[in-house]
Amino acid sequence: MNASADTITEMLLAEIAAVCPELGRPSADASLTGDLGLDSLCLTSLFGTVKQELGQVELSTWFIRASHTGTDSIASLSTYLADQLAARHAA
Repeated sequence: MNASADTITEMLLAEIAAVCPELGRPSADASLTGDLGLDSLCLTSLFGTVKQELGQVELSTWFIRASHTGTDSIASLSTYLADQLAARHAA
């Protein structure tokens, strides 16, 4: 699947709203752990959906780096995933 960062952002926002409806529809700039306070259960569900929708993608490297630097936003994840898919498609 070749998806744009915007398409991935919409998928992530919809999944977050489904898994954690109390959050409403967050901003794409919201930090998954800081602003939204997603716990391990919500993150596991979110990442599971990502892998189901986009295929096998490596998320742990992005998450470890992004969460330590405070850049674990929905937009950051979307860009990372779009780059991963583009690289896979180019290979």
